[in-house]
Amino acid sequence: MELSQATRARGLECARGIADWLCMVQARHGTDNPAAGTFPWAVEKSGQEHWANNWNLAFASMGLLAASEAFDEPLYETAALRMGSYLKTLQIFDPFKPDDYGGIREMTPQTPWCFPRDALSAAWAFVELHRHTGDAEWLERARLWGEWFLKNGRDHEGWPLWGYEFEPQWEGQARAMRPNLLGCFHGGSLNFLYHLGLATGDKKWTSEPLTTIANLLVEEIQQPDGYFLSIERETRKPPEADPQRGLHRANDDLSTLGLLCAYRTTGDERYLRSIETFLRAVFDAQRDDGSFEDSVASIPVVINVLHEAGDLVDVPAAIDEAIERALGVLYAAQSDGSRNPRMRGGLIEEGTYYVCARSSCYALIVLMKLFAGVGDFLRD
Repeated sequence: MELSQATRARGLECARGIADWLCMVQARHGTDNPAAGTFPWAVEKSGQEHWANNWNLAFASMGLLAASEAFDEPLYETAALRMGSYLKTLQIFDPFKPDDYGGIREMTPQTPWCFPRDALSAAWAFVELHRHTGDAEWLERARLWGEWFLKNGRDHEGWPLWGYEFEPQWEGQARAMRPNLLGCFHGGSLNFLYHLGLATGDKKWTSEPLTTIANLLVEEIQQPDGYFLSIERETRKPPEADPQRGLHRANDDLSTLGLLCAYRTTGDERYLRSIETFLRAVFDAQRDDGSFEDSVASIPVVINVLHEAGDLVDVPAAIDEAIERALGVLYAAQSDGSRNPRMRGGLIEEGTYYVCARSSCYALIVLMKLFAGVGDFLRD
Protein backbone atom coordinates (compact mmCIF):
# COMPACT_ATOMS: atom_id res chain seq x y z
CA MET A 1 0.00 0.00 0.00
CA GLU A 2 1.31 3.42 -1.00
CA LEU A 3 -0.88 5.81 0.96
CA SER A 4 -0.60 9.59 1.03
CA GLN A 5 1.15 11.55 3.75
CA ALA A 6 -2.16 13.19 4.64
CA THR A 7 -3.75 9.78 5.17
CA ARG A 8 -0.81 8.70 7.29
CA ALA A 9 -0.89 11.83 9.44
CA ARG A 10 -4.64 11.55 9.99
CA GLY A 11 -4.19 7.88 10.88
CA LEU A 12 -1.69 8.63 13.62
CA GLU A 13 -3.89 11.42 14.96
CA CYS A 14 -6.91 9.12 14.98
CA ALA A 15 -4.96 6.36 16.75
CA ARG A 16 -3.73 8.72 19.44
CA GLY A 17 -7.28 9.86 20.06
CA ILE A 18 -8.50 6.28 20.45
CA ALA A 19 -5.71 5.43 22.90
CA ASP A 20 -6.50 8.53 24.94
CA TRP A 21 -10.21 7.62 24.95
CA LEU A 22 -9.47 4.14 26.33
CA CYS A 23 -7.37 5.60 29.13
CA MET A 24 -9.94 8.29 29.90
CA VAL A 25 -12.86 5.87 30.36
CA GLN A 26 -10.93 3.07 32.09
CA ALA A 27 -12.23 2.36 35.60
CA ARG A 28 -10.21 3.84 38.43
CA HIS A 29 -7.45 1.56 39.70
CA GLY A 30 -7.97 1.18 43.43
CA THR A 31 -8.27 -1.55 46.03
CA ASP A 32 -11.87 -0.55 46.74
CA ASN A 33 -13.01 -0.75 43.11
CA PRO A 34 -14.14 -4.20 41.89
CA ALA A 35 -14.13 -2.89 38.30
CA ALA A 36 -10.51 -1.69 38.42
CA GLY A 37 -8.88 -2.04 35.02
CA THR A 38 -11.96 -2.58 32.91
CA PHE A 39 -13.81 0.09 30.92
CA PRO A 40 -17.14 0.80 29.18
CA TRP A 41 -16.98 -0.74 25.74
CA ALA A 42 -19.76 1.55 24.49
CA VAL A 43 -20.55 5.12 25.52
CA GLU A 44 -23.77 6.73 24.32
CA LYS A 45 -24.42 10.40 23.74
CA SER A 46 -27.22 10.09 26.33
CA GLY A 47 -24.59 9.29 28.97
CA GLN A 48 -25.45 5.61 29.24
CA GLU A 49 -22.40 3.33 29.31
CA HIS A 50 -22.03 -0.43 28.85
CA TRP A 51 -19.26 -2.38 30.57
CA ALA A 52 -16.77 -4.37 28.54
CA ASN A 53 -16.88 -8.07 27.74
CA ASN A 54 -13.68 -10.11 27.97
CA TRP A 55 -12.92 -9.70 24.26
CA ASN A 56 -13.20 -5.90 24.44
CA LEU A 57 -10.49 -5.90 27.09
CA ALA A 58 -8.39 -8.25 24.97
CA PHE A 59 -8.23 -6.06 21.87
CA ALA A 60 -8.05 -2.84 23.86
CA SER A 61 -4.97 -4.15 25.67
CA MET A 62 -3.35 -5.13 22.36
CA GLY A 63 -4.05 -1.72 20.87
CA LEU A 64 -2.69 0.12 23.88
CA LEU A 65 0.48 -1.96 23.90
CA ALA A 66 1.01 -1.04 20.25
CA ALA A 67 0.31 2.64 20.99
CA SER A 68 2.71 2.63 23.94
CA GLU A 69 5.49 1.55 21.60
CA ALA A 70 4.53 3.86 18.76
CA PHE A 71 4.12 7.00 20.88
CA ASP A 72 6.57 6.11 23.66
CA GLU A 73 3.79 6.68 26.20
CA PRO A 74 4.05 4.67 29.46
CA LEU A 75 0.44 5.51 30.38
CA TYR A 76 -0.80 3.33 27.52
CA GLU A 77 1.24 0.34 28.66
CA THR A 78 0.01 0.79 32.24
CA ALA A 79 -3.59 0.86 31.08
CA ALA A 80 -3.06 -2.29 28.98
CA LEU A 81 -1.51 -4.22 31.84
CA ARG A 82 -4.36 -3.19 34.14
CA MET A 83 -6.80 -4.53 31.58
CA GLY A 84 -4.86 -7.77 31.62
CA SER A 85 -5.10 -7.87 35.41
CA TYR A 86 -8.87 -7.56 35.18
CA LEU A 87 -8.95 -10.38 32.62
CA LYS A 88 -7.14 -12.59 35.12
CA THR A 89 -10.05 -12.24 37.53
CA LEU A 90 -12.38 -13.79 34.94
CA GLN A 91 -10.44 -17.07 34.70
CA ILE A 92 -11.76 -19.97 36.77
CA PHE A 93 -9.44 -21.75 39.19
CA ASP A 94 -12.18 -22.77 41.63
CA PRO A 95 -11.56 -26.13 43.39
CA PHE A 96 -15.32 -26.60 43.47
CA LYS A 97 -15.53 -26.38 39.66
CA PRO A 98 -12.80 -28.73 38.44
CA ASP A 99 -14.48 -29.31 35.06
CA ASP A 100 -14.26 -25.60 34.28
CA TYR A 101 -10.65 -25.16 35.36
CA GLY A 102 -9.05 -22.55 33.08
CA GLY A 103 -12.34 -21.32 31.62
CA ILE A 104 -12.89 -17.57 31.25
CA ARG A 105 -16.13 -15.82 32.20
CA GLU A 106 -17.73 -13.30 29.85
CA MET A 107 -17.83 -10.03 31.77
CA THR A 108 -17.29 -10.19 35.53
CA PRO A 109 -16.03 -12.77 38.04
CA GLN A 110 -19.69 -13.57 38.71
CA THR A 111 -20.99 -13.90 35.13
CA PRO A 112 -22.30 -17.48 34.87
CA TRP A 113 -21.59 -17.99 31.16
CA CYS A 114 -19.32 -17.15 28.24
CA PHE A 115 -19.28 -17.10 24.50
CA PRO A 116 -16.23 -19.31 23.77
CA ARG A 117 -15.20 -17.09 20.84
CA ASP A 118 -15.06 -14.12 23.19
CA ALA A 119 -13.17 -16.05 25.85
CA LEU A 120 -10.73 -17.21 23.19
CA SER A 121 -9.90 -13.58 22.44
CA ALA A 122 -9.11 -13.07 26.13
CA ALA A 123 -6.77 -16.07 26.03
CA TRP A 124 -5.22 -14.66 22.84
CA ALA A 125 -4.51 -11.46 24.79
CA PHE A 126 -2.73 -13.61 27.40
CA VAL A 127 -0.43 -14.88 24.63
CA GLU A 128 0.30 -11.30 23.55
CA LEU A 129 0.84 -10.09 27.13
CA HIS A 130 3.35 -12.92 27.59
CA ARG A 131 5.17 -11.86 24.45
CA HIS A 132 5.25 -8.25 25.64
CA THR A 133 6.27 -8.85 29.26
CA GLY A 134 8.12 -12.18 29.15
CA ASP A 135 6.11 -13.28 32.21
CA ALA A 136 5.44 -17.02 31.91
CA GLU A 137 2.20 -16.76 33.87
CA TRP A 138 0.43 -15.17 30.93
CA LEU A 139 1.33 -18.02 28.60
CA GLU A 140 0.33 -20.66 31.15
CA ARG A 141 -3.04 -18.98 31.54
CA ALA A 142 -3.49 -19.09 27.75
CA ARG A 143 -2.52 -22.75 27.65
CA LEU A 144 -4.92 -23.65 30.46
CA TRP A 145 -7.74 -21.93 28.65
CA GLY A 146 -6.78 -23.85 25.52
CA GLU A 147 -7.11 -27.11 27.45
CA TRP A 148 -10.55 -26.02 28.66
CA PHE A 149 -11.49 -25.20 25.08
CA LEU A 150 -10.46 -28.60 23.76
CA LYS A 151 -12.42 -30.33 26.52
CA ASN A 152 -15.53 -28.17 26.84
CA GLY A 153 -15.66 -25.55 24.12
CA ARG A 154 -16.32 -27.61 20.97
CA ASP A 155 -19.07 -29.82 19.61
CA HIS A 156 -18.75 -33.38 18.32
CA GLU A 157 -17.57 -32.09 14.93
CA GLY A 158 -14.80 -30.01 16.48
CA TRP A 159 -16.58 -26.71 15.77
CA PRO A 160 -16.57 -24.27 18.71
CA LEU A 161 -19.80 -23.85 20.65
CA TRP A 162 -21.82 -20.66 20.33
CA GLY A 163 -22.20 -20.33 24.10
CA TYR A 164 -21.35 -22.17 27.32
CA GLU A 165 -22.90 -22.02 30.80
CA PHE A 166 -20.69 -22.39 33.89
CA GLU A 167 -23.73 -22.11 36.16
CA PRO A 168 -27.46 -21.53 35.56
CA GLN A 169 -28.04 -18.10 34.09
CA TRP A 170 -29.63 -15.37 36.20
CA GLU A 171 -33.38 -14.91 35.97
CA GLY A 172 -34.27 -12.14 33.55
CA GLN A 173 -30.71 -11.87 32.19
CA ALA A 174 -30.35 -15.07 30.18
CA ARG A 175 -28.38 -15.01 26.91
CA ALA A 176 -29.10 -17.41 24.05
CA MET A 177 -26.48 -20.16 23.76
CA ARG A 178 -27.80 -21.27 20.32
CA PRO A 179 -26.70 -24.93 20.27
CA ASN A 180 -28.51 -25.35 16.94
CA LEU A 181 -26.11 -23.03 15.07
CA LEU A 182 -22.51 -23.13 13.89
CA GLY A 183 -21.35 -19.55 14.32
CA CYS A 184 -19.45 -18.09 11.36
CA PHE A 185 -17.35 -15.94 13.71
CA HIS A 186 -15.49 -18.99 14.99
CA GLY A 187 -13.09 -18.79 12.07
CA GLY A 188 -11.33 -16.22 14.22
CA SER A 189 -10.46 -19.04 16.64
CA LEU A 190 -7.70 -20.07 14.25
CA ASN A 191 -5.63 -17.04 15.28
CA PHE A 192 -5.41 -18.08 18.92
CA LEU A 193 -4.55 -21.69 18.11
CA TYR A 194 -1.82 -20.58 15.72
CA HIS A 195 -0.21 -18.11 18.12
CA LEU A 196 -0.48 -20.45 21.09
CA GLY A 197 1.30 -23.07 18.99
CA LEU A 198 4.06 -20.61 18.09
CA ALA A 199 4.47 -19.45 21.68
CA THR A 200 4.55 -22.90 23.28
CA GLY A 201 6.22 -24.86 20.49
CA ASP A 202 3.50 -27.49 20.93
CA LYS A 203 2.15 -28.64 17.56
CA LYS A 204 -1.03 -30.03 19.04
CA TRP A 205 -2.58 -26.57 18.82
CA THR A 206 -1.90 -26.29 15.09
CA SER A 207 -2.88 -29.84 14.12
CA GLU A 208 -6.41 -31.27 14.47
CA PRO A 209 -8.22 -28.40 16.17
CA LEU A 210 -6.86 -25.87 13.67
CA THR A 211 -7.42 -27.88 10.49
CA THR A 212 -10.90 -29.02 11.57
CA ILE A 213 -12.07 -25.43 12.02
CA ALA A 214 -10.33 -24.18 8.86
CA ASN A 215 -11.81 -26.93 6.71
CA LEU A 216 -15.36 -26.45 7.98
CA LEU A 217 -14.96 -22.71 7.50
CA VAL A 218 -14.07 -22.94 3.80
CA GLU A 219 -16.24 -25.96 2.99
CA GLU A 220 -19.52 -25.08 4.71
CA ILE A 221 -19.49 -21.70 6.46
CA GLN A 222 -18.28 -19.66 3.47
CA GLN A 223 -21.12 -19.07 1.03
CA PRO A 224 -20.97 -18.91 -2.79
CA ASP A 225 -20.93 -15.10 -2.69
CA GLY A 226 -17.69 -15.19 -0.67
CA TYR A 227 -19.08 -14.12 2.71
CA PHE A 228 -19.17 -16.27 5.84
CA LEU A 229 -22.57 -17.03 7.38
CA SER A 230 -23.63 -18.99 10.43
CA ILE A 231 -25.44 -22.20 9.49
CA GLU A 232 -28.02 -24.45 11.11
CA ARG A 233 -26.60 -27.65 12.50
CA GLU A 234 -29.25 -29.85 10.89
CA THR A 235 -29.81 -28.24 7.48
CA ARG A 236 -26.23 -26.93 7.01
CA LYS A 237 -27.77 -23.77 5.60
CA PRO A 238 -27.98 -20.21 6.98
CA PRO A 239 -31.15 -19.49 8.97
CA GLU A 240 -33.70 -17.23 7.31
CA ALA A 241 -32.73 -14.37 9.62
CA ASP A 242 -29.13 -13.85 10.73
CA PRO A 243 -29.27 -13.90 14.55
CA GLN A 244 -26.48 -11.28 14.61
CA ARG A 245 -28.09 -9.04 11.98
CA GLY A 246 -25.05 -8.91 9.69
CA LEU A 247 -22.52 -8.17 12.43
CA HIS A 248 -19.98 -10.57 10.90
CA ARG A 249 -20.34 -9.91 7.19
CA ALA A 250 -17.58 -7.58 5.95
CA ASN A 251 -16.30 -7.65 9.53
CA ASP A 252 -15.55 -11.38 9.44
CA ASP A 253 -14.40 -11.42 13.10
CA LEU A 254 -10.84 -12.10 11.90
CA SER A 255 -11.77 -15.36 10.15
CA THR A 256 -9.73 -14.60 7.03
CA LEU A 257 -6.75 -13.62 9.17
CA GLY A 258 -7.19 -17.01 10.84
CA LEU A 259 -7.20 -18.71 7.45
CA LEU A 260 -3.93 -16.96 6.67
CA CYS A 261 -2.54 -18.49 9.87
CA ALA A 262 -3.86 -21.88 8.77
CA TYR A 263 -2.14 -21.44 5.41
CA ARG A 264 1.16 -20.58 7.12
CA THR A 265 0.82 -23.80 9.11
CA THR A 266 -0.36 -26.23 6.43
CA GLY A 267 0.45 -24.71 3.05
CA ASP A 268 -3.11 -25.54 1.93
CA GLU A 269 -3.88 -23.21 -0.99
CA ARG A 270 -7.63 -23.52 -0.41
CA TYR A 271 -7.30 -21.18 2.54
CA LEU A 272 -5.70 -18.47 0.39
CA ARG A 273 -8.39 -18.83 -2.25
CA SER A 274 -11.04 -18.46 0.46
CA ILE A 275 -9.44 -15.23 1.69
CA GLU A 276 -9.20 -13.94 -1.86
CA THR A 277 -12.85 -14.76 -2.60
CA PHE A 278 -13.97 -12.94 0.55
CA LEU A 279 -11.85 -9.84 -0.10
CA ARG A 280 -13.00 -9.62 -3.70
CA ALA A 281 -16.62 -9.72 -2.56
CA VAL A 282 -16.02 -6.99 0.02
CA PHE A 283 -14.15 -4.62 -2.29
CA ASP A 284 -16.51 -5.23 -5.21
CA ALA A 285 -19.35 -4.11 -2.92
CA GLN A 286 -17.52 -1.02 -1.62
CA ARG A 287 -19.82 1.98 -1.50
CA ASP A 288 -19.18 5.29 -3.20
CA ASP A 289 -18.31 6.94 0.11
CA GLY A 290 -15.61 4.31 0.78
CA SER A 291 -17.45 2.24 3.39
CA PHE A 292 -18.02 -1.49 3.11
CA GLU A 293 -21.23 -1.53 5.20
CA ASP A 294 -22.97 0.59 7.84
CA SER A 295 -20.56 -0.42 10.62
CA VAL A 296 -17.05 1.03 10.36
CA ALA A 297 -15.67 -1.95 12.34
CA SER A 298 -15.21 -3.81 9.06
CA ILE A 299 -12.75 -1.22 7.69
CA PRO A 300 -9.70 -2.03 9.86
CA VAL A 301 -10.49 -5.76 9.78
CA VAL A 302 -10.53 -5.88 5.97
CA ILE A 303 -7.49 -3.63 5.51
CA ASN A 304 -5.55 -5.66 8.07
CA VAL A 305 -5.94 -9.02 6.32
CA LEU A 306 -5.19 -7.38 2.97
CA HIS A 307 -2.00 -5.96 4.49
CA GLU A 308 -1.00 -9.26 6.10
CA ALA A 309 -1.69 -11.38 3.01
CA GLY A 310 0.17 -9.06 0.65
CA ASP A 311 1.03 -10.66 -2.67
CA LEU A 312 -0.48 -14.00 -1.62
CA VAL A 313 -3.90 -12.81 -2.77
CA ASP A 314 -5.11 -11.00 -5.88
CA VAL A 315 -7.89 -8.46 -5.24
CA PRO A 316 -8.15 -6.17 -8.29
CA ALA A 317 -10.51 -3.66 -6.66
CA ALA A 318 -8.29 -3.18 -3.59
CA ILE A 319 -6.32 -0.31 -5.04
CA ASP A 320 -4.74 2.39 -2.89
CA GLU A 321 -7.50 4.86 -3.74
CA ALA A 322 -10.13 2.43 -2.46
CA ILE A 323 -8.21 1.93 0.78
CA GLU A 324 -7.77 5.69 1.24
CA ARG A 325 -11.52 6.21 0.82
CA ALA A 326 -12.25 3.52 3.40
CA LEU A 327 -9.80 5.06 5.86
CA GLY A 328 -11.44 8.43 5.30
CA VAL A 329 -14.74 6.96 6.49
CA LEU A 330 -12.98 5.55 9.54
CA TYR A 331 -11.39 8.89 10.44
CA ALA A 332 -14.69 10.72 10.01
CA ALA A 333 -16.27 8.37 12.56
CA GLN A 334 -14.08 9.66 15.40
CA SER A 335 -16.08 11.53 18.02
CA ASP A 336 -14.99 15.04 18.99
CA GLY A 337 -16.79 14.73 22.31
CA SER A 338 -19.28 17.50 21.56
CA ARG A 339 -22.24 15.21 22.26
CA ASN A 340 -20.67 13.71 25.38
CA PRO A 341 -17.11 14.43 26.59
CA ARG A 342 -16.62 10.75 27.46
CA MET A 343 -17.05 9.86 23.80
CA ARG A 344 -14.08 11.99 22.72
CA GLY A 345 -11.59 9.98 20.65
CA GLY A 346 -13.68 6.82 20.30
CA LEU A 347 -15.15 5.78 16.97
CA ILE A 348 -18.88 6.07 16.30
CA GLU A 349 -19.36 2.59 14.94
CA GLU A 350 -22.75 2.91 13.29
CA GLY A 351 -25.35 5.68 13.22
CA THR A 352 -24.66 8.66 15.47
CA TYR A 353 -25.41 7.82 19.07
CA TYR A 354 -22.52 5.79 20.54
CA VAL A 355 -18.80 5.14 20.35
CA CYS A 356 -17.71 1.52 20.52
CA ALA A 357 -14.58 -0.42 21.43
CA ARG A 358 -15.04 -2.92 18.62
CA SER A 359 -14.27 -0.52 15.82
CA SER A 360 -12.03 1.65 18.00
CA CYS A 361 -9.67 -1.11 19.13
CA TYR A 362 -9.42 -2.81 15.76
CA ALA A 363 -8.65 0.58 14.25
CA LEU A 364 -6.01 1.40 16.86
CA ILE A 365 -4.16 -1.86 16.21
CA VAL A 366 -4.28 -1.54 12.43
CA LEU A 367 -3.40 2.16 12.28
CA MET A 368 -0.34 1.49 14.45
CA LYS A 369 0.64 -1.22 11.99
CA LEU A 370 0.13 0.84 8.85
CA PHE A 371 1.54 4.17 9.98
CA ALA A 372 3.87 3.52 12.94
CA GLY A 373 5.39 0.22 11.86
CA VAL A 374 4.18 -1.59 14.99
CA GLY A 375 2.99 -4.84 13.47
CA ASP A 376 2.98 -7.10 16.50
CA PHE A 377 -0.78 -7.62 16.81
CA LEU A 378 -3.50 -9.12 14.59
CA ARG A 379 -0.77 -10.69 12.49
CA ASP A 380 -0.26 -14.04 10.81
